[in-house]
Amino acid sequence: MKKAEKQVRVVHSRSQKVWGVVALVGLFTCGLLVGWGINEKRSAPKQLEMEQVANPAPQVDGDVKPATEQNSEPKETCQIIEDLLMEQLAPVDSQDIELHEYNITLYEKLVMNGCSENQMKYHKAAQREREIVNALQQTNSSQQTCEQIETLLLGQMPYADGNSDYRIDRAKIYANLSERGCPENSAKYVELAKQELDIARALEDDKFDNDETIEVVETYKRLNMQAAAEEIFETAKKLTNPAIDFILEVEKIINE
Repeated sequence: MKKAEKQVRVVHSRSQKVWGVVALVGLFTCGLLVGWGINEKRSAPKQLEMEQVANPAPQVDGDVKPATEQNSEPKETCQIIEDLLMEQLAPVDSQDIELHEYNITLYEKLVMNGCSENQMKYHKAAQREREIVNALQQTNSSQQTCEQIETLLLGQMPYADGNSDYRIDRAKIYANLSERGCPENSAKYVELAKQELDIARALEDDKFDNDETIEVVETYKRLNMQAAAEEIFETAKKLTNPAIDFILEVEKIINE
């Protein structure tokens, strides 16, 4: 009978076991990093290709100049003249004859000084403005004379503010309109004139200088308001101690 073979048992220390585990973990981590690097290199070309397909580079036509090159070309003198004059044109639908006559002048300047290729266009535009002027003149001539007078005088009306001189001027225009405007509007203009004189008197507290006194008295006389004219005259004599020439002039106006 053979003797039993002697068994050898290797016993590892605790520190050896710990270092063995650490070595295995490190080896596993290195494998992961190497694999990740290889995948990244393989996927990069594919990703770049996909981006190029989605966003292709713009193709530049050989006949088209870059924007900077196009904008760098200066305007010709005739183009600058056209831009400046065109900005001054009045609206074509205006009812003002003078504005259309002004447009004619501008278009004639454009024909002479604008770009040659646009001369015919500006010539036709000037001709159109002349036709508009003729039409407006015919319309105005068909109006009654009194309507034309009212339109013109009302166009001269000063701005209504706190200036007594402007109020007196407005009263004088209304008094003129009451006499020379259309008869159906006469009473309206008389009332408007009286209103303007009342405002002027309130602004000055009836303390007018000699020229203003004469204008107010004349306007009251024109409105057939004798009593109001005499009241202004008497107030002026009390406040200003006027010269005899002034007194005679105002008395002449009142007694006419």
